[in-house]
Amino acid sequence: MTARTPQNKPQHATGRGKGLMVGRNWKVGADTLNIILYQRHDNKKTGKEYWRAHSYYATVANALVGLVNQGVRDTELADLKTVCDKIDQLRRDILKVCLDVTQSLGVNHDKEH
Repeated sequence: MTARTPQNKPQHATGRGKGLMVGRNWKVGADTLNIILYQRHDNKKTGKEYWRAHSYYATVANALVGLVNQGVRDTELADLKTVCDKIDQLRRDILKVCLDVTQSLGVNHDKEH
């Protein structure tokens, strides 16, 4: 009998090919059971970047809501303008990902159906 490596909960993702980049520091990926929100980190010794699983979700929508909520928490609620600026920035990042994906799939929203 051979040992099986668990495939449903990766702790690290390497490279830019796995998942959808959302801004510079976040990526949405998936395994067989979850939608995974990854956060970019830099190794202090080597200077190389790596991705660590931040949180797990059942749907992409929940992962994106989780990303916005984390962004708000990261502001430490300094003031309303800071929070609103962060939400606007994340909104732009998420919309860019959606646009990139639809363009790569050849979806044209300008056409009437």
